[in-house]
Amino acid sequence: MRTSFAALAIMTLSLNCGSPPPAQSGRCGDQRLDPGETCDDGNGIDDDACTNACTLAACGDGIVRTDLAVGVSGFEACDDGNELDDDGCLADCSEARCGDGVLRTDISEGEEGYEACDDGNDEPNDECSNSCALQICGDGILQPERGEICDDGNTLDTDACT
Repeated sequence: MRTSFAALAIMTLSLNCGSPPPAQSGRCGDQRLDPGETCDDGNGIDDDACTNACTLAACGDGIVRTDLAVGVSGFEACDDGNELDDDGCLADCSEARCGDGVLRTDISEGEEGYEACDDGNDEPNDECSNSCALQICGDGILQPERGEICDDGNTLDTDACT
């Protein structure tokens, strides 16, 4: 039995008319919270409270939030997507700095930001300076409180300061 195209079209229309459209499977970005989504703000902004993957933004997700000001809960100065504290971005999404008590190991001596030590205190006369340099005999900094009576900045024992 051959059915004409017109007859087929009429049958198809009569079957679909009046019935609700088929249910759409949810998709991220449609402003509806679907299964598997923790948020869906429907915008294309990835660095706000809801990422473009429809997950709530969180420190450690690799996306720096730019919608919050310094001091506001959830603010991120950085977010490198890892939980390591020995690089430029700490696990709490704050930028590493000399004096934070965390020794950076991601940069080499001679590079800006290098830390030979980081004791996390403001005491200038201990083994670690406030610029995160080891304070030792021969560094050119006289530290009488550490027992130095001279420090000429070298390790020569044949000059006036041994």
